[in-house]
Amino acid sequence: MNNTQHQEMVKKAVRGRFRGHQTIKSKAVPLYPKTAEREFRRITGAYMKLLNEELKKKLPDMMAEYRRERNGDSRFDDSQDLDAKLRLLLQDVAAALEKRIAEYGLDQKVEQIAKMTKNASIREWKRAVKDTLGIDLLDDYYKGEFFEEAIRRWIAENILLIKSIPSETLGDMREIILSSYLKGSSIRDIQKAIQETYDVSRRKAQLLARDQVATLNAQLTKAQQTDAGCKKYRWSDSRDGRVRDCHRELNGKVFSWDDPPEMWYETKRGRVYTGRRCHPGEDNCCRCVAIPVFDRDSIDVPMK
Repeated sequence: MNNTQHQEMVKKAVRGRFRGHQTIKSKAVPLYPKTAEREFRRITGAYMKLLNEELKKKLPDMMAEYRRERNGDSRFDDSQDLDAKLRLLLQDVAAALEKRIAEYGLDQKVEQIAKMTKNASIREWKRAVKDTLGIDLLDDYYKGEFFEEAIRRWIAENILLIKSIPSETLGDMREIILSSYLKGSSIRDIQKAIQETYDVSRRKAQLLARDQVATLNAQLTKAQQTDAGCKKYRWSDSRDGRVRDCHRELNGKVFSWDDPPEMWYETKRGRVYTGRRCHPGEDNCCRCVAIPVFDRDSIDVPMK
């Protein structure tokens, strides 16, 4: 069967459901992959815990070097010595963390998150097609090469993103100690600042998990719907207190996959448009989803 014959078969199977209309609304709202996000947050939390453990092992040595150099005769020369010693100690932290990452299996765990997100996306897409068009999709259609490139790219990018967090964090801590040295800060103040920096990095890792799962889900959703001939979608927010005003206003509106809406935020002086155009899930930490709008003339799904 060629593509034209297959498309005619699909149209025949769903003709009665359109009832003369050009488009038909989905009877199912795709669910956001909360389980995948929750698991990714758990993984990033465990990863940051490893960093904290390795940092604590070297922190006494760093503070000892700080005390020793602060008692030197030349503040400028001693700061250079302190910098060199801090770099060596922080390199030890990074090396120890890299070893523990390998033992932890970070790469494999990130790959598992990608698979969880993909499976959830496929499950929700099949449900929308079944409930709306009465069609059962081929079980293995989305398990071949269809999504593999996007999945591989996402895995590689996220492994790099996660591994970049310690590098940034340790660099920030080094700057804290050096600037504290020049200001003559106490050990207690330094330790407090280091803890605050770690807490910021930990929260950043948690936000990364939410943002990246949403991004992958958005990419897969767009690929599924456009491949099936859906030219448009209906925006659906997550309907909770964390929904930003912009996305709440977009909720229920129909947009073209070729023309995403522009994002904005409110200020005391009025609305400010960011210049960023996003589909559901593409904005920062966005948990919105795209509800498919099926088109009578272009619908083409891999039915059984």
